[in-house]
Amino acid sequence: MISIRLTAIFLLLFFMETLGAGAASGQAAARGKYALIFAIGNYPAANGWAAIASLRDVGYLDKMLKGQGFSDDHIMVVADTQATMKGIANAFATLTARVQPGDVVVVHFSSHGEQVEADRDYRIDGLDECVVTINAKAPNRSTDYPKDQAEYLRGHVLGDYLRALRAKLGADGDLLVTMDDCHSGNGTRGMARVSGGAPPLVSVDFDPSRHRRSDSSMLSRDAAVYGAGTPLSPYVVFSATRPEELDDETDDEETGVAIGSLTYAVCKAFAGLSATTGYPSYRQLFASIQSIMNVKVPAQHPMMEGDGVDRLLFGGQFVHQLPYIEISSLDKPNHQIILKAGKTTGLDAGALVEICPAGTRDTTGVRALVRAKIISAGEISSVATFDGELPIDQPVDGWAFVTARVYNITPVTLQIRTGPHGYTVAEAAGIGKALQDMPEIRVVAKAPMLTLVKGTGKDTLKVSGNGYVFATVQPAGSGIGDLRSKLENYARYVFLQSLSCQLPGVQVEMRLFLRKSDGTADTAATLLRMKQGRFESHEGDSLTLWIRNNGTQLVYVNVLDLSPDGEIAAILPNMMHSRVKIGPEELALPPGREYWLPKPDLIRIGPPDGTEVFKLFASPEMINLENLANTRGGVDPSHRPTMMEQLIRMSYNGTRGGELTSANTPDAATTDYIFLIKPKP
Repeated sequence: MISIRLTAIFLLLFFMETLGAGAASGQAAARGKYALIFAIGNYPAANGWAAIASLRDVGYLDKMLKGQGFSDDHIMVVADTQATMKGIANAFATLTARVQPGDVVVVHFSSHGEQVEADRDYRIDGLDECVVTINAKAPNRSTDYPKDQAEYLRGHVLGDYLRALRAKLGADGDLLVTMDDCHSGNGTRGMARVSGGAPPLVSVDFDPSRHRRSDSSMLSRDAAVYGAGTPLSPYVVFSATRPEELDDETDDEETGVAIGSLTYAVCKAFAGLSATTGYPSYRQLFASIQSIMNVKVPAQHPMMEGDGVDRLLFGGQFVHQLPYIEISSLDKPNHQIILKAGKTTGLDAGALVEICPAGTRDTTGVRALVRAKIISAGEISSVATFDGELPIDQPVDGWAFVTARVYNITPVTLQIRTGPHGYTVAEAAGIGKALQDMPEIRVVAKAPMLTLVKGTGKDTLKVSGNGYVFATVQPAGSGIGDLRSKLENYARYVFLQSLSCQLPGVQVEMRLFLRKSDGTADTAATLLRMKQGRFESHEGDSLTLWIRNNGTQLVYVNVLDLSPDGEIAAILPNMMHSRVKIGPEELALPPGREYWLPKPDLIRIGPPDGTEVFKLFASPEMINLENLANTRGGVDPSHRPTMMEQLIRMSYNGTRGGELTSANTPDAATTDYIFLIKPKP
């Protein structure tokens, strides 16, 4: 049974060409509905895989599909002995040949799944997730690894089939993939009887340490960047489990027979849906699936991925989904909930949310179940308290919508160095007292973020973690105005580094590449610089920047550089550059469009060494963060500020209380590209 990790890899691999996909923005004129169902359950006992009720899933799916207008001759089933490597390849080839641009396709897998030694040097742990075909031998029955491994359908092979299918469907097509599997081996999907999964199938000399520990999705996208892509259909994948979970079968309460848990939930969620009554979005449908599975198999956590989640079912329009936050747990007796978001998304103490039914697309005209206030928060979770009765019993049945955000500036801890070559104790006490009215600064005796060092001409602020000089300041003994200003700068740097926002339909990717002498990207050399999944740049490197809009709407992009020494600089737009001027109006990216720096050598790497962050902001409205960075929050009278610009301006002008409050959701999504700077070898 295939875990989410298996499914996620499938997605990432057939996502290899998504950079060229684009997305349908209107109602698709679908010419047909097709389904391809793989049901592998009666494995030969000699191969070591237990039988599972996959064939029973077919009847449920067939009934559901026909209820949604799929005809008999458009539903293809590949079952048991047909589901060989060749049979699966032939089935995808037949389906791809039959479909036309704009068609709707559903692909379903019910089978065992397994991890097999990777045949490419890109997997984090040296393992590929695979579908167990009918002829595959379990690890404890394998006697000839080279021969036996060839009977497993690897994720990147399935990715090739799905990518070809999406290319045939085109930008107006629609693809839904459902994976009712996990990675168990010696058990079944049945009724929580699984006690553990089979060990991976590997060769005798398998050494996971030789595999690059990197994000496979990044390398998958590399392949798409290097080659021109064909417009692909949007896609959505529903998976039965998280990576670490097994996929239990459940029972149909009406018949008492076993059925795959995701199959059951999908069929139940589709019941009563039709084009005449109006289809929900895939995201809304998945909310129903989550609720059903939470009752039937509470130990499992289904997952959804894809670039079509906010599209109405079966090729409908893309719809606006108001950003929401999932609920992690409920404590109804104490009127508290835990949310799956925290400080980095503006949910610090004092922020306000309202809880609405899961599947709510827009809160306009929707009565909230309860309203809640954040009382404590970590970086990625928060606790809210609410009044009244909350009429849901499962966390998945409610979504939280933010009505007022609070960003508390993380206090910068400062140590004032004393001693024979430092400040006297009395001087340090005086400086500390003079900084007491700055809530964004906290003077500490140990483990500081910054250290203030006394100098002969000027004093120095050093980043304690690496010893870099953040700034020189006027001697504190002659006044601390300059010191206060520099400390405010560093607090703002910490705030921007942690700021994280998302918007529906906004998905932008950014990469840095070494450049060749002719100015083009040197992709091969860049891959060689990937260390532990992160790009390593050297002092003196000349780089070019690539951005692509993978979302569903036009966006304007801005990029800020957050350097290891805490300085903030604008990369895009860049009207201050002496040779290349790039205005904010030039940074509009339609869906599917990519952007390269017009002057490839605009970025040259110099000291200080350390971890650098390029932070990208993508907004449906034109934004200009260069002006804010260069003028320390100054106002451009010719430009009406967006909410994100206002929020960042508040970090310059409104941090005296250490708290930034916004009643509206920032109207820009953020993306970080983190890389290392090292001395030239």
